[in-house]
Amino acid sequence: MHISEDRISHIAHKIYDKLYNDDLADFPDERRALDSIKDSIEGFFSIMEQVDQAVRAKLASYSQAKVPGSREWEILYQKFHAEELAKRKW
Repeated sequence: MHISEDRISHIAHKIYDKLYNDDLADFPDERRALDSIKDSIEGFFSIMEQVDQAVRAKLASYSQAKVPGSREWEILYQKFHAEELAKRKW
């Protein structure tokens, strides 16, 4: 899954506003805080992209091809996705 920079920025602003408006955090430098939030979001989606690619590669390596979107494919995808996350300690 690719997520656009605009969407990441939008999510970062929502998180920043929620933290600030609910008095959960006070940021002395708004720009720096937003950049940190954006970096975290980008890191998260980067890892999720890597996990997704690893799982799809594993499913594609099966001798009997699984049809993407089928019940069997979805079950295996979820299983391998959980295994890949555990392997990466997520």
